[in-house]
Order: sequence, then C-alpha cells, then structure tokens
Amino acid sequence: MDALLNALYAVCVQLLPIIGAVVLVFLCIFLRKLWKLIDHASDMVVRLNPTINLVDQSIEKVQAPLDTAVKYSKTLDNVHDKTVESVNRAAETASENVEKLKDFVVDKFNRVQDAYVERNVNPYIEEEKNEAMNELKSAVDTVPEKEENHE
Repeated sequence: MDALLNALYAVCVQLLPIIGAVVLVFLCIFLRKLWKLIDHASDMVVRLNPTINLVDQSIEKVQAPLDTAVKYSKTLDNVHDKTVESVNRAAETASENVEKLKDFVVDKFNRVQDAYVERNVNPYIEEEKNEAMNELKSAVDTVPEKEENHE
C-alpha cells in the first residue's frame, strides 16, 4: 500500500504543473472572450445611443397629448362627481319631500282628468239632464189634477 501511495505521489508531482498550465491557458481564453464580449457590448451601447435619443424625442412629442388627455380625464371625473352629487341631492330632496311631490302629482293628474271629463263627458250629462227634465215635465203635464172633495 505504501508503494501505491508513493507511485501516486510521483505521478501527482509530475501532473500538477501540467494541469496548472492547462488551467492557465483556459483562464486566458476565458478572459479574452470576456474582454471581447465587453467590447462588443460597449459598441452596441454606442450604436444604440442615436436610437435612444430618437425614442426620447418621440416620448417628449407624445407627452403633450398625454397631458391634454389627463386634463380632459380630470375634467370628466369632476363632471361625473358633480353629477353624482347633484343626483344624490335630488334623491335626498325627493325622499324628504315625497309626500309633497305625491300630492302635487295627484293634484296635477286630477286637474287634467277633470278637464278631460268636463270637455268630453259634461255635454252628454247636460243632454241627459235636459231629456230627463223634459220627460218629467211631460209626465207632470199628463197627470190629471186631483178633485177636491168638500163634504
């Protein structure tokens, strides 16, 4: 067993410098590729700079209409809030004065109905009353007078 360990030790002493050199070569290759990647990314950022400036200008151009839309939106929100407030006040007033409102509507309806009846029904009623009076008069005229008995 000691011979095996001595043989492994001898092999490791010879292989470690070779493995270290290989690792250094791979490390150099990795660092070189990393350097190229960083240079390429830097070039891409430099080439994207005009595009970023163009996008920034476009956003500035769009900002004014967006501000206008926001103003209109706020105005519409205010109108909506005031409308809701007005409707709520009207509902509260109506619920507080529902009896007065009911009386007003009933009175108005009755007036319209009375006017309709007067306009359309009263001529017939007057005509029937006149006929009834004429019949009553003719019946009274045909009744003989009662003779008085004096005893």
